[in-house]
Amino acid sequence: MTVHTYCRSIFRIVFFVSALANCSAQDGGISAKTMEVPETVMAKRLEHIVAPKLPAGALQKCSNAMVILKVTVDEKGKVSDAEFVSGFDELKDSAMVAIKEWTYKPYEHHGHAIAVHTSVSIFYLGDGESFPVYMPDGKGGVKGGNMTQLAPGCGSGPVIKRTPG
Repeated sequence: MTVHTYCRSIFRIVFFVSALANCSAQDGGISAKTMEVPETVMAKRLEHIVAPKLPAGALQKCSNAMVILKVTVDEKGKVSDAEFVSGFDELKDSAMVAIKEWTYKPYEHHGHAIAVHTSVSIFYLGDGESFPVYMPDGKGGVKGGNMTQLAPGCGSGPVIKRTPG
């Protein structure tokens, strides 16, 4: 065997082993690292929503409030973890209890269901109604995100007038 042939054989073995190690690391990375997915993308995948209950006295009748949570959705589509990010402390517990009952269509990456992190914004009306800011529209898209409505009987809310110029 010549030196040139010997070096080629060593190079091929090293290349093969490094390629194999790289593939193993990539496969392990999918399950080991949780991907961040935008709220609007995951909202399209919502299958079951439980509306959080408004605690008595938490809001006045003609008030609104929002709670933002950071959630982990597991590979089966269940909310496995939730963290309070912002909003009224009085609404934190009701949001955390309800979100644990939400289910999503599992998120897939390269054909495999994976766990993901996302945000969930929950809007509370002073009349006791609550709902996610973004929801599936039933057509494969998402609706919501631009609401400042008040509870029924509270008027239209603030009107923003823009002046040209």
